[in-house]
Amino acid sequence: MSSKFCILPFIHLDIQPDGNVFACCHSNDPEVVGNLHEKPLAEIWESKVLNTFQEHFLSDGKLPPHCNDCLFYESVGAPSWREVENKNWQHIERDQLKSDRFKSPRSIGIRFSNLCNFACRTCKPAASTSFIKDAKFLYPKGRFEKLNSAPSHNPLKTQIEPFLKDLQHVGFAGGEPLLEKEHYEILDLLIETNPDVELSYDTNLSVLGLGKFNAIEQWRKLKNVNLSGSADGFGSKGEFIRNGLNWNKFVENWNLVKKELPHVRMKMNFTLSVYNMFHVLEFVEEVQRLGLFDDNDPNDLTISLVEEPRFLSLQSLPKGIKETVQDRYQAFINECTFGKVARDLQAAIKFMNGQDTSSLFPSFLAYNKKLDFLRSETFDKLFVEEGQLFDQFKKIG
Repeated sequence: MSSKFCILPFIHLDIQPDGNVFACCHSNDPEVVGNLHEKPLAEIWESKVLNTFQEHFLSDGKLPPHCNDCLFYESVGAPSWREVENKNWQHIERDQLKSDRFKSPRSIGIRFSNLCNFACRTCKPAASTSFIKDAKFLYPKGRFEKLNSAPSHNPLKTQIEPFLKDLQHVGFAGGEPLLEKEHYEILDLLIETNPDVELSYDTNLSVLGLGKFNAIEQWRKLKNVNLSGSADGFGSKGEFIRNGLNWNKFVENWNLVKKELPHVRMKMNFTLSVYNMFHVLEFVEEVQRLGLFDDNDPNDLTISLVEEPRFLSLQSLPKGIKETVQDRYQAFINECTFGKVARDLQAAIKFMNGQDTSSLFPSFLAYNKKLDFLRSETFDKLFVEEGQLFDQFKKIG
């Protein structure tokens, strides 16, 4: 068995908005093991392609490019998704996988489509229909459209239904999963067949229902729900980065779920990029001030890193700006005792300094300028310190 073993290819399938199916969603160079517009999910699970992918982890052979991101994180001393997922599924006996593989997946990640009511600056049209309008101007040669993960004659709900009883985990992401009718229909099926299943969400928390469906009432009947609200900031800065966000509504919905459903584990994932490289520190302080994690585990506030597009990554910052960011983070780390924020910021420093892609930074400046024009916004007015640092780079450049 490989020293870089990963459990996910043996238990998990991840469904993308365009129908592609991966062994996990943590790669920037993912290996496609099938597409739902070509083969149903059951066939993909039994496919030779997936079996070959699994074989990489049962030997000490070279891992596929799909795994490079995890290997990079580990090489700079930062935790990788491989390590996290292996820990999450440590109850599964590894040696049994050599001869006795599961007849159906134990975990499924679902992205029904790219339907989303936000157009975040760090997003892309493949993950948000609201970003398509801007994308047509930014990338005039591109082809952008509404995507659907499964064909209409064989919808995702139908393909997943035979697996529901054996599933231990279902993850919903998007797009925005709480805007999808099929999401609520699958919840009804799980309430009937597998109410103990663990559910996890990556949601912008802008809505808590759709038509006749009420997410709070459905979650009330399910025993293990993890709700992760995604954020890039609070107030006007957060709303600038996440076009469509109403920060007050986000807090209102967060507190409503906390009040109505105390069994739901409330999480928050802050996405760290060039845009909010300093604002992340203000954000942590604001979350504490609002008491959003009172009676919750503060370790459930996670800071994750934008890797694609690469010009939005902290790695693209020029050396002088990286040094400023590192100094600021280190000072904050020395005083911070809130959850695992200090560990996440330390990992961000290691990631930032792990590779120099500062040649891409001019691409960020051009991208930001175009979006400012398209949206009649001005980055420098809100992010004053960042704007001043970027101006210095322009002069030097």
